[in-house]
Amino acid sequence: MSKLTHAVLLCAALVGGSSATAQYTRTDHFDGAVSTLQRCASPSSTGENHALIVSLRALNDEALRPFFESLSQSSNWSSRVDGILGLAELSKPRDIDPLRVVQLSAVEDRSTTIRNAVGFRLVSPATIRELLKLKDLPLLDQVVLNAELHRQSEKMTDIGLREAATDPSDEVSGLAAALLLEAGDDAAWKQFVARVATRSPEIRNAVIQELARALLLYGVKAPIKSVVDIVQDDSYTWPTRMIVNGSALVLDPPIGQQEWRKFTTHERGQSALVRAGLQLMSQEKNVEAGMGSALRNGEPLVEAIADAIEANASGDPKAFASALEVVIDRANRPSAEWAVRRAAGLPPALGAQVWRHLLTLFLSAPTNTSALSTVVLDCASRLALVDAGAIESLIKAAEGERQFQEILILALCNAATPEAATVAERVRGTLTRRGDALAILAVARGKPNLSPALLQELGIVAAGGGDLDPTLLVQAAWLFARHSGRGDQALSQLKIK
Repeated sequence: MSKLTHAVLLCAALVGGSSATAQYTRTDHFDGAVSTLQRCASPSSTGENHALIVSLRALNDEALRPFFESLSQSSNWSSRVDGILGLAELSKPRDIDPLRVVQLSAVEDRSTTIRNAVGFRLVSPATIRELLKLKDLPLLDQVVLNAELHRQSEKMTDIGLREAATDPSDEVSGLAAALLLEAGDDAAWKQFVARVATRSPEIRNAVIQELARALLLYGVKAPIKSVVDIVQDDSYTWPTRMIVNGSALVLDPPIGQQEWRKFTTHERGQSALVRAGLQLMSQEKNVEAGMGSALRNGEPLVEAIADAIEANASGDPKAFASALEVVIDRANRPSAEWAVRRAAGLPPALGAQVWRHLLTLFLSAPTNTSALSTVVLDCASRLALVDAGAIESLIKAAEGERQFQEILILALCNAATPEAATVAERVRGTLTRRGDALAILAVARGKPNLSPALLQELGIVAAGGGDLDPTLLVQAAWLFARHSGRGDQALSQLKIK
């Protein structure tokens, strides 16, 4: 499999579904668009409608509010949850409506909504306090909501935490005890530590890994020193210690860096060194000069990561950007992923430089860069947001690589900016059939108005004439209806089940 085929298969998985193969036969584009949209409103055993609704949510289109209102009243639990989350994403500020959550009859539906809202950061402190008043709120939800209050630098409530700290589930009791320790009460934490010590090595490793991730996610600092001490026991594996060290690097840098040095002294395997190096490379501050030397073993990838750590510690963003490029040159998938994410913390022009470097390397380098294929769409999407012109240059340079061009056009769709739309409009007519359809979609997403000719072409795409995947096809269908001035009419014809 070529590197480009691999990348395209990945993109197909990311946007969902299989390509439409039916030839375009409809003459009424609007009816075709409504038919496509109806698939969102009709629950299926495969869950396809959920993926389609998520795709519509990604448009962040206020005109879809009535659709999400209707979904929130659906007889299908998944559609109801999607409706509530869709409305939350359109609200300003983004926040779920606690009254809609209360109206969900099943406890499981409320929990799903609450946990998704926390995960997507769609819940305000005021809403959290309203939700904590629910009588049958599961203990895990109570703990997660209090943890989210803490993450938002708000005072936690007493609701549920003490009861949860004695829950049989280590997941529930551990986070509850950690939050109580953060609030100054160490009794529950001591009990939790003693209980974990009685678990089998396999279970205690899993529990501490999950807890360390939760502490980092919610910014819970007080327990980190204790957790670091816990994993010094020989029953804890190096992956567990690494996860704990990663949380400590952020939550308590002096302790984290001390443990990082100990870890890299004792664990000299290639995998451990690479992962530890990426942890330190990702830190945006508090990195001491010279720490990269603890990694060095003469292997090119490890040496590149060590150099990036030192460039990071120097405080010189240009040097760090260049060092990230060298890490990418080593064509290691995890390292490239970390480098792409870390570049987002650089000044925009330097971040764009790093992303452009990866895409250029992928296009021009030998086939051993296939390891980078999993990063290409994310990298291109980031670049399209800050420098759509660079995407245009890459599209032109990739004239013989049609599949790679489609990935770049998809990145313009994801950007959904006027600049991305302008680029998409300029490159139309030089692409594959699917590429042109994606370009039309990018224009429709980024421009407030379309010419009659382009609207006609969007209608053809929306009716299935562009070989788009179902999740992109439903976006084209909605955008055609809205740009036609018939969005309300289209929504009124949908039968929400």
